[in-house]
Parts: sequence; C-alpha cells; structure tokens
Amino acid sequence: MKTATAEAPLASWLAWTLPSLTDVFFLVIVSLLAFGPLHNGLLRDPDTGWHIRSGELIWATKELPRTDPFSYTRHGQPWYAWEWLYDVVVAAIHHDSGLNGVVLSTAIIIGCTFALLFQSILHRCGNLAVAASLTMLAFAAAQVHMLARPHVLTWLFTVLWIESLFRFEDGHRSALLRLPPLMLLWVNLHGGFILGLTLLGIFIAGNIGTAFASSRQGDKILPLVGILLACGLTTLLTPYGYKLHIHVYQYLSNHFLMDNIEEFTSPNFHLPGCRYFELFFPLVIAAAMFSGRRITFNHLLLILFSLYAGLLAVRNIPIAVIIMSFVLGPVLATAFSAAPDHGSCPGWLRGIIAAEQNISGNMTGLERQFRGHAWAVIAIIASAALVLNGGRVFSHQVMASRFDKRILPIEAAEFISQKGIRDHLFSTDSWSSYLIYRLYPEFEVYFDDRHDFYGEAFVKECVKAYQGTRQWREPLDQYQVQWVLMPPDSALSSLLREEQGWRVEYDDGLAILFARTHNRPKQ
Repeated sequence: MKTATAEAPLASWLAWTLPSLTDVFFLVIVSLLAFGPLHNGLLRDPDTGWHIRSGELIWATKELPRTDPFSYTRHGQPWYAWEWLYDVVVAAIHHDSGLNGVVLSTAIIIGCTFALLFQSILHRCGNLAVAASLTMLAFAAAQVHMLARPHVLTWLFTVLWIESLFRFEDGHRSALLRLPPLMLLWVNLHGGFILGLTLLGIFIAGNIGTAFASSRQGDKILPLVGILLACGLTTLLTPYGYKLHIHVYQYLSNHFLMDNIEEFTSPNFHLPGCRYFELFFPLVIAAAMFSGRRITFNHLLLILFSLYAGLLAVRNIPIAVIIMSFVLGPVLATAFSAAPDHGSCPGWLRGIIAAEQNISGNMTGLERQFRGHAWAVIAIIASAALVLNGGRVFSHQVMASRFDKRILPIEAAEFISQKGIRDHLFSTDSWSSYLIYRLYPEFEVYFDDRHDFYGEAFVKECVKAYQGTRQWREPLDQYQVQWVLMPPDSALSSLLREEQGWRVEYDDGLAILFARTHNRPKQ
C-alpha cells in the first residue's frame, strides 16, 4: 500500500479532519497541564493572584492604576502595571470561569508554544525523531518556570519571533512584517519584549559577521535594521511610553534584586528540573562536532546567547531551550542522516536509521498537508465549556484548580478574614501575593512579590526581619506592624516566640500568626 506523502496527496476531507502530529503535541500538553498530574503546578506561584486583582481593578475603574492599590506601606506611590493587558485578560477569564479558566488558558498558551516549536523544527529538519526529542526535552526543561503568569506569553512570542527571523533568512522577506504587530502585543503583555529586540540585534550582528567573513554584500542587514527601528518605536506604544523602558532597565540592572530574587538566580543543577537544561550541553557539543558548515554566525550567536541566558537565571531556561532547539534541529538531523555513511556504523544501526528516516520523510510529508486542526479546535471548545460549567461533567467534578494549601497560608487567610485584620500585617512576599488574591480590597499587605515596585532599599529592610538579624525590630516598628504571619520554622518566628510583647494567635503547622500585645510604637 502506498504511503501518503507530498507526492501522494491526502484527500481534502482527510487533510482537514485528521489530527496532525502538531495537534497531538498540543493535545497532550494541554491535557497534562489542565487535567493531568501537572495542572496544580501552574498555580504554585501566588503572583497569579495579584495579576487577577489588578485586572479586576482596571475593569472596575476603566483606567490603569497609576499608584499602588495593594499595600499600606507604599499605598499611593507610583506603580507601573506594565503587564496590564495580561491582567485585563486574566481577570476576565477568572470572572467567568475562576482558577479553572486561568489554568486552562495558560495550558493552551504553553500547548501552542511547544506544538508550534515542534512543527517549526520538523519542517526545518524533516526528521521526526529529532523534532520530537528536542520538543519534549525543551518542554521538560521549561517546567522549572512553568506557571500561570504572563511570562509564558513571552515563550510563545519567542517561537513566533524566531520562526519569522529564520523564514526571512530563508528568503521570505515578508516574514519581517509580522514583527511590529507582534511587538505591539508583546510590550503590553510582558516585559520580555526586550528579548525580541535582542534577537533582532543578534541577527543583525550575525549577518554583519557573515558579510565580512565571506566578502559578500550584506543585503539582509538593512531590512533587519529597519525592522529593529520599527519594533523599537513600537515599544513606546504603551500607557507608560519611554518611562517603561527606564523602569525595566533600572529593575533588571539592580544587582541586589537580581542576586536575591530566586527566579533570577543561576540554576541549581542538583534539582531535577534544571537537569533537562543540562542535557542540551552535549547536544550543542555534538552539533559543533558534526555540523560541518551548517552553523552560521547567526546560529553561533544564538547558541552562545541561549547558554549565557540559561546559566544566568533559572527563569531564562525555557527561552534558552526554545532558541537552542530551533538551531540544533537541522544540524542534528543532518548529522543523524549522515551516520549510515560512516564506515564504523554497524549494519543493524544503519537499518534502524534508514527506517526512521523513511518514516520521518513520510510523516513530514503528511504533516505539511494537514490544514484543519479540527481536533485541537474541538478540544479547546470542549475544555472551555467544561470550565464555564465549574469544571464539572454533569455532577462529576473533573477539574478543580486551586492554590496549594500545602505551601500557601490558605487556612490562615480565612482566620485573618474572620478576625477582621485589614492591614499592619507583616508576611513573606510570596504569601502576601496570595493574601492580595484572597482578601483584597478589604486587606492591604506590607510587602508582596512586586519587587520592582518596592525597590532595593525597602527589600533590604524586609530582609532584616525575615532573616532575624539584630535589626529585625526596625521594619516592624517603623510601619507599626501589629501582626506577623510566617512559617513556624522561620528565624522571625523563633524570635517572636521568645519576645515579650508578642503572642501566638493562630498556628496550623504551615503558618503561624503572631499578635503584638502592647500599643503600636509611634513613628
């Protein structure tokens, strides 16, 4: 029986109805993240909560918040809600479908990201095994920062951005025209828009290097420079204009914050998630050994940038593996296909490689013919209907997304609400982000995860109390703190247990709430 390939086209109705390999990747990832064993992991970071409340505030007031609405320590101070568009969208989703909708929408974004990554690698290299392996490895590595937060949109934009740049390199000049509209969305959704400008700069530098090395005319340099200028101007089209750029630069260039915020620190390769990133290192070495002349200046710069970014900060690992997968796919596929011609290759291995290449060729030919993605569309519609129904199928609860009570003070927040505590409560930045979600607007926090807003000096004061230093009383007294909510085994909890003037008001084993027993100090 003849296999359907590009030379033997599928019937039109099959091309529009059968699921493609891209559909399969999308459906598996969405199922794992929204309904499977990974779904609660998307809510392990409570930052999602304040994004929702920020979006609700925008919907309620019909304007962007210009000052801080969430804390009593910095209430009314200027605040850049620089991910405002994400906040608006996620608040609308939450309003209609709760956290189930937030988790599902995040799963769809991540599913689209890695399905498109697989499709792009497969079409560029034509090797099913290489494309599938790189995509699965990239997905596994990305779990170190796979959360229901706006940065997952930067993953998706990175795939679309790199694909457009590679299409331009292949001679499709019009591919650059999609970048300014993408940038308009990107800059209003997440601060990762800087990556888009950086990638354009890398391609410009790579083309300049190629022109010098080969003594050829750099006919691609001027279009890239033009698009870089257009995208740069587009980044000004936000409610904050150029001030956003200054704010982002000051935040990312602050060494204290970058060295002390966990997601900005370098990866710990003793942790399982980071080890998937580690597996890319031998792949880069293999690509360098077997690439021949297939690695261009652009490829080299992209690999070096990705390795540097991933080693610099754990939150950069997903971006790093996405970019490296684009570069490594064609190179590894070429090395794989050349292996049977090597004299030392055993006959049995040659047979396996030849069979895999035949299957890959057929599957790639089929993949190019699929048009409808009907199963993916049906799955999205069915999932949306499910979350709008509260995650129930008839009376059976099949989806119940919630913040994890094993790591967040869920029960303590209920006690705080019943106690009528409204402010003057000190807690960790992460727990405070959850308190914003659970108790705002009746409650204002001392401090939360918006480190760019609070700044270095304020964070340093908080650290004095967190770490139980000799000056631990100073930040509590300065802001007249009457309540402290901390993990029982924290340094501050140990000090307050022994400190006169404080008593334990609540303790559930995960969170302990202390109350000050004397009048609050005067400022």
